[in-house]
Amino acid sequence: MKKQAKTMKILMAGGGSGGHVTPLLAVAKELKKVSTGAEIVVLTDRGFFENSKNLFKDLPDVKISKIYAGKLRRYHSKSLLWHFLYLPVLFKNIRDIIYTAIGFVQAFFVYIKIRPDVVFCKGGFVCIPVGCIAHLLKIRLIIHDSDTKPGLTNRVLSKFAETILTGMPEQFYDYTKSKMIYSGIPVDSRYSNIDSKIKKKYKTTLGFDDNAKVMLLTGGGNGSESMNKMMNSVAGELLKSGWGIIHLTGGGKSEESLKVRSELSDDLQKLWLIEEFTDMVPRMLAADIVIARTSASTLQECANSKKCVIGIASPHLADQQMNSKFFSKKDAIIALDENEIDSSGAKLLTAISKITEGDYSENLYKYFAKPDATGKIVDVILKT
Repeated sequence: MKKQAKTMKILMAGGGSGGHVTPLLAVAKELKKVSTGAEIVVLTDRGFFENSKNLFKDLPDVKISKIYAGKLRRYHSKSLLWHFLYLPVLFKNIRDIIYTAIGFVQAFFVYIKIRPDVVFCKGGFVCIPVGCIAHLLKIRLIIHDSDTKPGLTNRVLSKFAETILTGMPEQFYDYTKSKMIYSGIPVDSRYSNIDSKIKKKYKTTLGFDDNAKVMLLTGGGNGSESMNKMMNSVAGELLKSGWGIIHLTGGGKSEESLKVRSELSDDLQKLWLIEEFTDMVPRMLAADIVIARTSASTLQECANSKKCVIGIASPHLADQQMNSKFFSKKDAIIALDENEIDSSGAKLLTAISKITEGDYSENLYKYFAKPDATGKIVDVILKT
């Protein structure tokens, strides 16, 4: 793509988790490469604002702003009546309706201030007010849906969007066919074209031997207590068998893991890297096995970098559960049920043994790798 010098104001939105924000970072970097006049503002929710600022710290000219965003709590295993009778959920949903209303007002003033030429929504409830106001003001709206099961936000905004970019093949979606483009999911370009030298470099940078076996466990930007407990229960055994561990616990969830690590010998402690939230790229590229949530963005990162994946879908997210089923049927990942992982970590140990013997990483790459996704999306955004 040739560089463009034309000034274009681009509003991007995403929030709730890293899976909705890290793709925006990849798109912003590519936009800055090919459109020197692009002015970019990223809107996220209050809960993921600090993490978003940290993610975009190397792009100081990209402005990060926050607005209120609600969340409609819907538990598929519960009846509609339960959602009205169970007061903690009912009160939170009522509160978040108010938050969403505030978010509409805040988003409107953002539009008045920056007057964007195009709006790109990646997902999360923060996109509801952003996308709806784009429609009301007749501003070009592009949305991106990563998952095999479209969420509520994208189902609403699909009615208003000019273009619907998808992370999965079009057969998974009921959107208007003429609006859809199968782009793949935008991820950091560093996940592509990985060779053994690059992997060794990242291993040594993180303190491991360049030929060490390394696994990464991450429960996403918000972390997972159940996944952390699982790793805590088997870390000693894994370390003694020669594995190095990169353990991203999520914000405020590292205390128990640090305590367990402190009880190990000094030589083993050095092989268990515990962090809360940090730059994922070098850690994933150093890993031989990735144990993670089955968000589409994470699976895209793993596919592009040819990783062996043990996926644990959130029991509360239908899209992750569908992703797990789809990719495990293709023998592209090994899927574990969070409701069945126990404190002994036995299922994890079995999965680790199994995944090192199969063709899982090759299958994941074959079925899902899309190293050109970010470029395709930027082409659509810059189209006038």
